[in-house]
Amino acid sequence: MTSSDAIDAVVDQLDSLTAGDPHPPPAASPSPAPNSNEQNPTTTTQTGEPGAATEVGDVPKKKKKKRKGGKGKTLPSGFEENFVEAPLTVEEYNKDKELYNPSKSVAERIETAIQKYKAKRKLDPLRHQLLEAYFHLGGIKTGAKMFGGVDQKFIKENDTEEIARFKATDYVPDSMKNIGIERIEELDDDYEDPEYTVDFDYVVRAFVTHKIPFEFGMKTPEQIEKAVNTIKNFLNYILYHNVCPEYTDNIKQAVKTCEKAKDELPVCSLLSDRLPGDFNKACSTLFGGYWSYMIPHEWDKEAGEPETKKPELGFTKEQALEIYRVLIQEQQDITYSPENLPKETYKEYASLEVISVWLPEPGSPLKLGKIVCKPWTPEEALPVTSKWSDSNNLTLYCEKTIVQYIYPGLHLGCTVHIMDNSQIYFDEISGLMCSNYLEIRDEKEFEFDSDDLLADFD
Repeated sequence: MTSSDAIDAVVDQLDSLTAGDPHPPPAASPSPAPNSNEQNPTTTTQTGEPGAATEVGDVPKKKKKKRKGGKGKTLPSGFEENFVEAPLTVEEYNKDKELYNPSKSVAERIETAIQKYKAKRKLDPLRHQLLEAYFHLGGIKTGAKMFGGVDQKFIKENDTEEIARFKATDYVPDSMKNIGIERIEELDDDYEDPEYTVDFDYVVRAFVTHKIPFEFGMKTPEQIEKAVNTIKNFLNYILYHNVCPEYTDNIKQAVKTCEKAKDELPVCSLLSDRLPGDFNKACSTLFGGYWSYMIPHEWDKEAGEPETKKPELGFTKEQALEIYRVLIQEQQDITYSPENLPKETYKEYASLEVISVWLPEPGSPLKLGKIVCKPWTPEEALPVTSKWSDSNNLTLYCEKTIVQYIYPGLHLGCTVHIMDNSQIYFDEISGLMCSNYLEIRDEKEFEFDSDDLLADFD
């Protein structure tokens, strides 16, 4: 008698072997019972485990393993930390020699390099925005091409790089086509003093020391590193492909400027959050300075209001007086009377450059350090007049926990106050700038439409 359990086992085994196959082999008939008189002479049954059987010659199809990790590995962007340009092949080297031949103008070579660079880099929105701003500062314009479309035939006949170059929208304007071309006044009837010159480092300085911290608002070390490395990556591409061999030294200096900014910008960001320090905040609170308008208010707790509130920025009069009385005693040349607080006699907005710093010896009970400064006029700006001069430097006091980060060459914008007991304090920090700070302003930034201005008041 045929066992129903054996038949079920055979069916289950066949189902498991053909699972997922859109065209499973036909199911085999169950094996006859041992006492059956009928046998199939062409079929041999092999039995492995109890209750499991398959027929020889009826080999089941193997399941296809699913691939892990999506459609494939992500291609590099060209901005990875350890990214290195691949060695140039002979064909690529010869192509570069043709594209960047010194007989071509600098404008033509730079325009080509920008197009090829963008085709070889995977730009996220931020890097794209940074590069566009950097190119614009250097005089490169961006605009839609009149015949910038590509058809399927063009796409099939050209590689990705050529397609990207054809669709590129960055170009050198006509006013700068002759940039870098030497002209001899005596031999050129139409000679005019060049309006523009080629200076990679000048543009990079302005971008990394001014645009990145003040216009893009980069503050964290991660943000600053990404922004600076984006510009450095482009400069290294220019060097690697020998785009402007006559300006190699200048481009290398621009790379060093990037490295310097990457070190100094995070320090400036940190100090902007900590200055002017508790001592100067206390003085400002007591003597009517900027921080006297930041005194915390006492608020009546309303029903349902949480117990904890975000602390306010300033000091109360009592807190300020306590800090002042303790720390003013470290300035031995200042006359101090607990009963009669000093009064302000002079105030000046100062643009300063740090000359040197002084810190107490390790283990000293002193809490204040010294910052020695001189007046500073930013490059490309009108001279700044000041009460102080190179022979009469200004010494500011601040907590040593802050002074330890200040370095010679740092630039500081702040308001300086002089009291009738000769004490000096500073507050209202307007900016902290790198040692090689440079700001370039486009004349168009100062242009405005009077109709637009009036519309703001409607």
